[in-house]
Amino acid sequence: MDENQIHHAIEQAYQLIVEAHRNMTDIWRTHVLFTRQWWLGVGLSICPWLLWIGFRDKRATGQFLLSGCTIIIVSSWLDQLGIAMGLWHYHWEVIPFMPANFPWNFSLLPVTVMFLHQYKSGIHPLFKALLFGAFSAFVAEPVSQMADLYPRSLETHLFVSYLCWAVLAGFKHCQEGHRLRQVFSE
Repeated sequence: MDENQIHHAIEQAYQLIVEAHRNMTDIWRTHVLFTRQWWLGVGLSICPWLLWIGFRDKRATGQFLLSGCTIIIVSSWLDQLGIAMGLWHYHWEVIPFMPANFPWNFSLLPVTVMFLHQYKSGIHPLFKALLFGAFSAFVAEPVSQMADLYPRSLETHLFVSYLCWAVLAGFKHCQEGHRLRQVFSE
């Protein structure tokens, strides 16, 4: 393939993406907007942050926000990877121009991890990461699936989700400036 053919092939692929996005936006406007799942997504996007604003330790706000932003970046990247690989997808976008995983990656996950850090600071960080992974994979995901918010592909197993959630929470701890040898020596 020469350079012009490559550019043409890429343009055709982008046109397919644009057309798919137009179709998804039409579906969102006619079938998703104002549904029960849409309202739940709006609530999951806003309520965790309102709770955090009300109950956070104001002396450590900067540290918690840095931690939360790291969770947002890492979870969004991992989630996009899983979506691109066809392991899972989301149906109920809050806003069609934003990822459908917005309530999870930009609100629920970072706020939960920030609260875990704030209120359970005495618990070993590795145990917290494992506990967070277990709760997320074995409780939160099945409940989300029952609420028709998160249709996971059959190939994705709960144990894989558990490992991803635990690593994500463990990464947050490492990001806060703690060295891995301190985690394992405690």
